[in-house]
Amino acid sequence: MFGQDRLGEDKRFEKEEKTSLEEAAAKLEEIASALRTQGKFTEKNENHQITISPSREVNMLLEYVKKGKNHKTGFYLEWHD
Repeated sequence: MFGQDRLGEDKRFEKEEKTSLEEAAAKLEEIASALRTQGKFTEKNENHQITISPSREVNMLLEYVKKGKNHKTGFYLEWHD
């Protein structure tokens, strides 16, 4: 995408799936547990597998957007190498 290229972003991985709220909460707990105990977590989609290893200091962003009847939230960790 033009904007991402211009900003120097390089999207490495994306995964989207429909699931129950309970399954989504369990996935968040799994990621949190792996980050807490190992400092990293591994995720897979149809084409790739990626290990995400944040640094010890992160910036955490929680985003919530409502547009009409649609609601969306995102949890982001941002860090420097």
